[in-house]
Formats: sequence, C-alpha cells, structure tokens
Amino acid sequence: MPVTSRLLRKLEGLNERRRMKQIRRDPAQLNASLRAAATILVVCHGNIIRSPFAARLMAQMLRGRASIAIASAGVAAIPGNPADPAAVVAASRFGVRLDDHAAALLTHEMVGPADVIFVMDVLQLVAIRTRFPQARGKTYLMATLCRDHPLEVQDPFGGDAARIQECYAGIHRVVTAIIRVIAGETRSPVVQAFRPAIGDS
Repeated sequence: MPVTSRLLRKLEGLNERRRMKQIRRDPAQLNASLRAAATILVVCHGNIIRSPFAARLMAQMLRGRASIAIASAGVAAIPGNPADPAAVVAASRFGVRLDDHAAALLTHEMVGPADVIFVMDVLQLVAIRTRFPQARGKTYLMATLCRDHPLEVQDPFGGDAARIQECYAGIHRVVTAIIRVIAGETRSPVVQAFRPAIGDS
C-alpha cells in the first residue's frame, strides 16, 4: 500500500475512533436506533469467532424481549468457513452453539436493510466507511455502550482457547449492555445465566 494511502487510512481510523468516543459519551442516537431496530448486523473480520458468537448470544438474550432479526458477517470472510474449533468450545460455555455456523461475506444486500451495524474494531469501521459509505451513520463499534470494556473487541484469532474464552467474556459484557438499552432496563437479569460455569475457564 502506498505511503499516501496508509496515511489516509490512519487518518480515517483516528476520525472513526474519535466519533465512537463521542457516541460513548452521548449515546442517545445509538440508543434510539437500537430501540427502533428491526434488524441488527454484527460484523468482524472472518466471521468465524467474534461476530457469530456475539450475534447468537444477542439473539438468545433477546428471546422473549424484542423481535429483532440478528445476523453476522465478515468483511473478509470466506463463505462457508466453519467457526474456529476453539471458538465452538468456548461458545458452548456460554450456552451458545457455533458448531453449525457457516461464515458469510459482508455484502450490499446485508448492509442495506440493517438498521444498526456493529463492528468489532476501528479497521472494520474504516472498511464499512470505504466500501459502504451510505452505512457509516448506522455503524458503530460494538463495545461503545459498555464503559467497562475497551472500545474495540480485539481479534483472538491464532490464540489458544483461553484467549478466545477471555474475548467471549468481554463480548458477553458488551452484549449485555446492548440488551439493557433495547429492553429499557437499568440492570439486566440475564447476566448470570450466560456466565461460564466455575471450572470451565
């Protein structure tokens, strides 16, 4: 990549991070979008670890609370790829099945109908801004509403099961914060239900 392109990409990343910090300070617009959403799209890089877990966890926690369609995809996914085997094990400890997951590549057909798009890190914010500029205003870092988690959910790809387990514990906190907003709650009664059993970590 030419130096000019790298500098431009870095500047775009800084701008997007600044935008997310502002939304974290004042999430009113994101909160309103979530409460009105009929479709939420969760995006990561390869759609084999972070986004499928987050999407399925969110769908399970929303069951009986709100009728929202939840889907996941990856900005660089290889369609049909299964979930990482270590992710399947880690997800099961939160009551989430990934053994039947097949990766999906992010497309215009997915982006268009989505009311809210969550991505895991700033690189994906920049990718959405570049490839789907019309979706920038409805795309957010997934951890924006969770003040006890860093703004980005780092990719545990290539790490061991413990690293994925740690990542999933963070995603659980992040998803819980999102569910609280959708349900209009100040506290969530579902946190304990999805916490890994003692001895599983």
